[in-house]
Amino acid sequence: MKRLVFFVPFLFLSLISLAQESLGEAFIDLSKHDFENRITALEGNWEFYWEDLIEHERRQHPDTLISFPFLWNNIKLNGHALPSYGYASLKTSVILPAGSRDYTLLIEDMYCAYELFVNGESINKNGMVAKTKEAYTPQWKPEFITLHNLKDTNTFILQIANFHHHKAGSSEGIFIGNAANMKSWQTQILSFDLILTGCLIMGGLFFLGLYFFGHHDKAIFYFAMFCIVYSYRIIGFGYYALHHLINIPWNLAIRLEYITLFLSTFLFGKFIENLYPGQIYPVLWKFMYVVIWTFISITALLPPIVFTHLITPFFIFLLVYIAITLVIYYRAYQHSLIGSEYSLVSAFIVFAVFGYNIFTYFGFTEQNLLATFFGYILFFFSQSLILSFRFAHLLKQEKIRAEIASQAKSDFLSTISHEIRTPLNAVVGMSHFLLDENPRPDQKENLTSLKYSAEHLTALITDILDYNKLESGNIQFEEMNVNLSQIGQNLLQFYSAKANEKGLNFIFEGDKKIKPWLIMDATRMNQVLNNLLDNAIKFTKHGEVKMVFTVISENALTQQIRFEISDTGVGIPDDKLTSIFERFTQASSSTTREFGGSGLGLSIVKKLLELQHVSIQAKSKPGKGTTFTFDQVFKIGEETTKKVKADTSATQTEIRGGKILLVEDNNLNVVVASKFLRKWGLECSHAENGEEAVKMARLNKYSLILMDLQMPVMDGYRATEKIRAFDRKTPIIALTASALMEDQERIKQAGMDDFITKPFHPTNLREKIIKYTHQP
Repeated sequence: MKRLVFFVPFLFLSLISLAQESLGEAFIDLSKHDFENRITALEGNWEFYWEDLIEHERRQHPDTLISFPFLWNNIKLNGHALPSYGYASLKTSVILPAGSRDYTLLIEDMYCAYELFVNGESINKNGMVAKTKEAYTPQWKPEFITLHNLKDTNTFILQIANFHHHKAGSSEGIFIGNAANMKSWQTQILSFDLILTGCLIMGGLFFLGLYFFGHHDKAIFYFAMFCIVYSYRIIGFGYYALHHLINIPWNLAIRLEYITLFLSTFLFGKFIENLYPGQIYPVLWKFMYVVIWTFISITALLPPIVFTHLITPFFIFLLVYIAITLVIYYRAYQHSLIGSEYSLVSAFIVFAVFGYNIFTYFGFTEQNLLATFFGYILFFFSQSLILSFRFAHLLKQEKIRAEIASQAKSDFLSTISHEIRTPLNAVVGMSHFLLDENPRPDQKENLTSLKYSAEHLTALITDILDYNKLESGNIQFEEMNVNLSQIGQNLLQFYSAKANEKGLNFIFEGDKKIKPWLIMDATRMNQVLNNLLDNAIKFTKHGEVKMVFTVISENALTQQIRFEISDTGVGIPDDKLTSIFERFTQASSSTTREFGGSGLGLSIVKKLLELQHVSIQAKSKPGKGTTFTFDQVFKIGEETTKKVKADTSATQTEIRGGKILLVEDNNLNVVVASKFLRKWGLECSHAENGEEAVKMARLNKYSLILMDLQMPVMDGYRATEKIRAFDRKTPIIALTASALMEDQERIKQAGMDDFITKPFHPTNLREKIIKYTHQP
């Protein structure tokens, strides 16, 4: 009985030993695993056979047992560490839940070729496993493999060979699950990689376009290049989604994998350098660039066994690099630089994302797809936010600078206009005055030439100012009831005299179907037609100038009118028909010398029409003449029964007895204006500046005040405001050398009733005085 007692335990232990031997010394028991809900790694004990490629059989005793996944150059056999170069086999038994069913494996990349046998059958291989470097072929390509009707207990044999990489074995492993779960995982992996890659490429191209077609900010350029280069890291590394689309040779793929890592680090450094140039450490930054380009050069020129050693020191370098970036962003935040608050947040995200990836690479933590995906999304979004904020800020600064430049241009034009028009006013006024005093014929000829030259210069200045107003957009179109036929008749009356002087016929044909009243801006219409008619008469030596208004369509609310101005002048060559509308452009270089002009008239016409969404066309034959045509739609105005009072001619209206205060600091202009005022029978008092004018207006009663705007001591605007504080009735007319829109607005705001632009025509000045002083 005692022997039986001792025999039973011995028998039990023997049976256990036999069971273990039947399973092999290495096995992974997944018999209780829930494959419906979980995917698992084939981690556990595997038998390791060094320099032996087994398929079915096994040696009685393996060299050692290893915990899979593993790198064999960390293993010691017989007291010696195994080299990277070589080949080996690994074997284990996998015990699955009872019953035959299908499973799917994810086999990640091995260093650097493998072949997997399941139950003696080769199910997948990557590259070519061999015992010599010559016969071996490396390859990296993760695979999802479906296995049908696996048994309860299955033998897995993995052959691995490496003759290129400084690591050997597997650091990722093999995963097993049911087909549905593994398919979902595969879809998730590929989707994340493709989405991230698409975001990076599109973001990179967007910022690249922003750089080339917008503000040439180098920070934007380097970030764009970083996105494009790093996109390869997403799709060409890890699960190697790109390798499923393109068969890339292993030697090229591994060089691209390393070079893109190093190059993207360099590009990100350049991005930071240009983002906050004053906050980096120049010597340290240059040293880092030297290190990075040394890594790139080694990778490009030397074999993989050399450059694959770089990854560990590079990741250590990268952690230091990111830490310094964090310091730079913090310094930028301390100095309140553009987007620095976003930069600081992004720096922590950068540190977290890349730190997590480095820890995953070294096996300190398991990879989580969602964490990796959203980490990258947050990182690139935060960097894009910095650049977007920076671009918007720079755009705002550019806008402010443009507004300042525009204001400076306006101020310059206003000043230069004043400086030119003020003495010109004296020249024009004096020439008119002398011509009215019955000069001798020889004097009259000289005075006429002087008057023409002064008026020509005045027209040139006016054109420049008009064009500036159009360019800056400081123009508004009024809507009023206008008799278009009457405008045509007025132009006929005015230009007939000019045409007769040159021996030309001026013809006006107005369609009788044109409605009596149309809604338009009469001033701008006159400006367009005046410029076209001036040109037509100027460039025509013989023949006629013709203006035609024709109704080409109408309905109950609108009429479309065609305006046609034609001449029989010098004409325009075909190759110049489009360029004549450009500023300061005429048909030929000799045109200005022969006919004069600034080359702005047609530019002004085109701009005025374009602002009303109207286009103008030109047809011409050299030597035979030119025709300008444009069509414009007008609303039909209301019929009016209001009778228009006949204009009171300035030459026929008596204005004697009025008392005028002339406020002017230029003595010559005072002399000219006083002569005309006294000639018209008006009493004229003079004030040299605004301060003196206020005192005189307070002590005396004047019929009208002529107020210069730019004067020493006190300008005309301030003087008018002070006068209006105690006198709201006396008309005040501004004498201005500037016709800029903003100056006209200031004139109204100051309380002046009207303005007249220097140099003024005596008749115009007389009409203004009559308008504000004559009592019918």
